[in-house]
Amino acid sequence: MSEALAVFATFWGVVMSLAPLLQVRIIIRERDSTRTSLGWPVILLIGFVTWFAYGAVNHSIPLMVSNAVAMIATTTLLITALMFRAVPAASPGPTLWDGR
Repeated sequence: MSEALAVFATFWGVVMSLAPLLQVRIIIRERDSTRTSLGWPVILLIGFVTWFAYGAVNHSIPLMVSNAVAMIATTTLLITALMFRAVPAASPGPTLWDGR
């Protein structure tokens, strides 16, 4: 029973790890990430790195696998969000020609 639970927990950990890719899909579709928090993936990434390290120290393959996938997906989200960050339009400055 515990072996089946370990397999299912690892499987579901990988599924959860892929969740940030849903946001990547939206950012790419809209070509804009201004409504996506950049702090959110950074906080997640720090947590995933910490849990991966914990799994490595304790030789826990399930923790390492699910958190490695999570680190890749979250890094993808962070890079995509930065790439599609809209730059505010520059306001037109004074011109030499005012049309008179």
